Amino acid sequence: MLPSEEIKRFLDNLDQWKEEYKQAYELMKVEDKRLQDLLHAIEFSEGKSERNRLATKLRNSRRLRRQYKDKVLLYENIITFLEDGQNKRVVNLLSQLLGKQRKQEKTLTAERIYIPRVEGKEGGE
Repeated sequence: MLPSEEIKRFLDNLDQWKEEYKQAYELMKVEDKRLQDLLHAIEFSEGKSERNRLATKLRNSRRLRRQYKDKVLLYENIITFLEDGQNKRVVNLLSQLLGKQRKQEKTLTAERIYIPRVEGKEGGE
């Protein structure tokens, strides 16, 4: 694998982790709201069977929220690192490096030809 491909893969991973963090965080917030809705529904429910049904929904929502929160925590340190100003600069420099590296690799893998500097002149004439 070429160095540029490794750099690209690393940058793609960073982007993917940011996106997964963002999605999990948003889904966790939705579940927080759902939990509040369910708690209020339980509070105002009339019968035992309705409370049981709502309690089951509450349990399922809490479990789902936990999955999202675990994913947020999984990527939290990476996101904190990436949001730091100095580290943002490093990521930008890696992106620039990727462009330079691709250009260099293209040059090195292109068909090479040699054009003589002194055509037909022998002995420096």
